[in-house]
Amino acid sequence: MFAGKKGSVFTLIGLYILTIPFFNGLNVTTYDNSQVMGHFGASTTVFTYSVYIPIFVMLGFMPLGLKLGKQIKVRTMILSAGFLSLIFNSALLFVPSIEWFVFFRSLLAIVSVIGIFASMVPILIKYNPAFNMALLYGILQFIQKGSQHLYQYFGAHFTSFHNWTFGIYFLNVNFLICILLAWYFYKVDVAPMKTPFQFDWRGWIVMLLFFLIILFLCAEGQTRNWLSDPKIVLAIGLLFIMAGIYLLHVRFTNDPIINPDVYKFKNVVIGAFLMFYIGIMNGTGSVVTGYMTNVLGFDSVLNALTHLAILFGLCISIPLSTYLLYKRIYLATIWIMGFACYGFYHIILFFRFYPGVDSSDFFVPLVFKGLGMGFLFPVSLLYISEGVPPQLSTSRMMSGIIAQAIFASLLGGAVLGTFISNMNVQHKTGLSQQLSSVNKMAENQLESYKKNFLYMGLSDAEAQKKAEKSLSNQTSQASILLAYKDVYLVMSAICFLPIFIILLFKLWRRPIGRVEVEPIPI
Repeated sequence: MFAGKKGSVFTLIGLYILTIPFFNGLNVTTYDNSQVMGHFGASTTVFTYSVYIPIFVMLGFMPLGLKLGKQIKVRTMILSAGFLSLIFNSALLFVPSIEWFVFFRSLLAIVSVIGIFASMVPILIKYNPAFNMALLYGILQFIQKGSQHLYQYFGAHFTSFHNWTFGIYFLNVNFLICILLAWYFYKVDVAPMKTPFQFDWRGWIVMLLFFLIILFLCAEGQTRNWLSDPKIVLAIGLLFIMAGIYLLHVRFTNDPIINPDVYKFKNVVIGAFLMFYIGIMNGTGSVVTGYMTNVLGFDSVLNALTHLAILFGLCISIPLSTYLLYKRIYLATIWIMGFACYGFYHIILFFRFYPGVDSSDFFVPLVFKGLGMGFLFPVSLLYISEGVPPQLSTSRMMSGIIAQAIFASLLGGAVLGTFISNMNVQHKTGLSQQLSSVNKMAENQLESYKKNFLYMGLSDAEAQKKAEKSLSNQTSQASILLAYKDVYLVMSAICFLPIFIILLFKLWRRPIGRVEVEPIPI
């Protein structure tokens, strides 16, 4: 089926490189949002939907993509995915409206999912089970996580160097390379994992409707102030109704997408909770980029340096955690190292939120974040897959994705934004109440501002107005700093808490067990 000597390192590297463009179909364009919004003249709400929709489409299509990735011949699938990605990606350059932009971007996300699963099949067939599963998960995580941050870094530079279209051209070059590699490596066109096609279409539709409701909550929850809006309350109620409908549907389906039998495995239940927990810890990274952009005024290129810091941490931790898993080190050791790194990341940033902070001050804490990701993500994927039979593979995969990506990262990120806004308002109110004649420091600062404006030639009334506005702006910056500090102090406690629980109850004092299901490193 493959070119080259069986088991050769050259072939293995080529097969892994094939996966990279499909992993990063949406990553390279992370920093072009403002330019795309200006290009199409979209409103903030419409553009928020345009960012979320392709992500939800990609996540929602995964069960079907996994099934199709096994049914169609590998060479045909890879080449088709590469050519379709080229077409859909190029179409983004010529679309007349934001709606068409989202449409083709969603098609690109769907094809990327098929490409990921199809390109992973040869690796599984050629190197597993002879290839240790811990190594397989570790390498795939290293490629997926590493390339993600590298592509996002490049994307920021492409956007600043030319404009948002540069990333489109860069991706097209990637897909062309993918097509050439597939043409070389796949000599025989076969479907080695093909089984009789059977798919839970009804359950899939229910799941998509469930995702659609969460999409609405993510896009409009903060602007509608969550539970104070009747439509948000209705949407949350519909979530429970859709979950009930799915549980009813499962009773009349032989092979559902998410089979409740998978939760008979204790590691799946605990693993899903841990993936949710890790997603919450990892989601505070958006706070850092928001702080760098909105408060410090850094441009996208400076913001993109955060990805290099995280990548540096990943380059240390993923190989180390993979080696430890391969050598059958106790799971508790890796969990503790990962949670500790995330704890240090949050506690260091707690002390970084002060006036005059420089971009270099963020490098060390973000390295700790990369270390935490590298320790926790591979072991999480292995742990939730431990002992799960192949027929429940999709159920295990979707349980982890819904816990980490849907509830923790996407919905949790929207809730976190609201929490920070509310904390900011509270701090600003508290600080503003101190701006009175009783507060001599504030009064002296106001007088100093007023004298400066008077010196600039403004009238007494104009100088007073300008001075009050300057003092108010200073209060606003102080309040947002306090809000960020609150978040990171709470998160540092949340990160260190599992360490005490693991040590107190002597959990996971054993190596990883047997893993038979295919790794899905997303």
